[in-house]
Amino acid sequence: MLKSFLGWLREYVIYTGIVGLVEGVLGILAFGGLLSALLGNSAIKAGAIVAVLLGVIGLYILLIANRVEWRSRTELDRRLLQYYCTVLKERHGHSWRIASWVESAVVRPNGDASEVITVKAIVECDLLDFFAIRTGAGWKQPERARRKVKVDVKSLEVDGIGGTRRDATSTWLNDGRLEIIAHFGSPARRGDEIVMVIEKAWPGKCAPLMRDRRPDEFALRFACVTDYLEYAIQLPEGSDVACDAIGLLKGQHDYSLAVRRNGAGPTEVCLVARNIPPRLRVGMRLDLKKPR
Repeated sequence: MLKSFLGWLREYVIYTGIVGLVEGVLGILAFGGLLSALLGNSAIKAGAIVAVLLGVIGLYILLIANRVEWRSRTELDRRLLQYYCTVLKERHGHSWRIASWVESAVVRPNGDASEVITVKAIVECDLLDFFAIRTGAGWKQPERARRKVKVDVKSLEVDGIGGTRRDATSTWLNDGRLEIIAHFGSPARRGDEIVMVIEKAWPGKCAPLMRDRRPDEFALRFACVTDYLEYAIQLPEGSDVACDAIGLLKGQHDYSLAVRRNGAGPTEVCLVARNIPPRLRVGMRLDLKKPR
């Protein structure tokens, strides 16, 4: 029995590290102190309460230390993965053409945003192991807010088939953008069409527009040719908004920009553009109008 216990203890320490072991010991001490406080005399109770408090404080400190260590390791793993994916992309010439990019965003009064992107891309290299996009809030958002951003990458659901989540990783870049990498189970080949749905829950992304009531830009830049872009922003009920196109000129680019107002219902601004050249920053600049 002792041998079994020592074997379990060894495996536990290997799995959790010394911090985990100390956490367990402090937990036992705190529990013992609690029992003494409930069942012992006054002197024992006083000492036991102090022991319980010290145990709780020790557990709290160790929990924070363990969380910081875990977050640091996770961030390192993500950055290394992002680095090697970049190396692989450059070494093997990963490339694709965007056949269509349909993005919709629902903006709430507090500035939170829920976004859905459906992208169809044509593979233009021999083998494509992953698909990557970079996205950002467009302003310097605090790190504590960025940690709340949630991203899911799914397959396209058609007639009840599809919609399962894909393996995806995300890494915050030094410029404040989030790089999302969708990993394929097997490489896509030249000429293949890949279709993905990217869902983002982004707290506070539109705070400059909604809370500070400052003009905000919703813009995209593609590294490759984009055949079709549809970008819709839905604002809260009763919003009155002014808008301008970004990077697109009448007579030079094929695009349309429209504001759809539904009385007291949501207001939607929609941009549709075709044949967008690489590296051109396109999108909309929105500004809430002052109440009359």
